[in-house]
Amino acid sequence: MKRVIILFLVGVLFSGCSNTDVHQEKVTELENEIAEVYAQLEEKEMEIETLSQPPAESATGEFITIPKDQVPLLWRDVDAQLWDYVIDDSLAKENGWEKGVTNWREWDGEYEQALGNTNQTWDAPGLLMNAWILDVGLSSGLGMDVWEINTRIDLSDENNAEGYIMSYGMRDDSVGGSDIKLTMLKENGFWYVEKAEVRYRCSRGVSEDKDVCL
Repeated sequence: MKRVIILFLVGVLFSGCSNTDVHQEKVTELENEIAEVYAQLEEKEMEIETLSQPPAESATGEFITIPKDQVPLLWRDVDAQLWDYVIDDSLAKENGWEKGVTNWREWDGEYEQALGNTNQTWDAPGLLMNAWILDVGLSSGLGMDVWEINTRIDLSDENNAEGYIMSYGMRDDSVGGSDIKLTMLKENGFWYVEKAEVRYRCSRGVSEDKDVCL
C-alpha cells in the first residue's frame, strides 16, 4: 500500500510539471525526498516491532544477581566463589543442615621435591601452580568425581603469592568441595612452593572444632 501511495504521488508530480530541465530536476529532488521519508518510516516500524517484543527476562526467567561489593572479591578472595551464588541448598535447610567450611590444615599428599625447592625453573607463580596440579594429578577426577576446578592467585608483592585451587561438585553427600592453598615464594627470580594447605566445604555442616564435615 505504501508503494502504491508513493507511485501515485510521483505520478502527480510528473503530471504537474513541464518537461523542462528545471522542472525535471525538481521532480527528481522530490522523488529522493519521498524515498528518504519511506526509508525512515520503515526504520520506525522496525523500532516499534522491537519495542513490542516481551522483555528477555520474561522468556529466560530471573537473573542471578551478585551484590556489587562482592564482585571484586571474586578476583582475590577464596571465600567468594561463583557457584556459591547459584547452588540451591533449600533441601539441605529443610533437613536442618547448614553448609560450612573446615579450618585450613596441612595438605597430607606428596608432590615432587623440586616444586618445593629453590631452583631455576618457574619464573611465574601461575606456572609453578600448574606444575603442582599436574604433578599431584589433581585434575584426574574432573568430570567424574568433581564438577569443576578453578584457580586464583593473590600476589601480595613481587616475592610472595598465594595460589588457590578450588574444586566443587564432588560426588559426596557430605563434602561439597575443597580449597587448596599454595604459599609460594620467589627467590633469585624463580618461584617455589613453601607449603600446601587444604580445607573442605561441607554440605551438611561442620564439626564444632571445624576440622571435619558432618
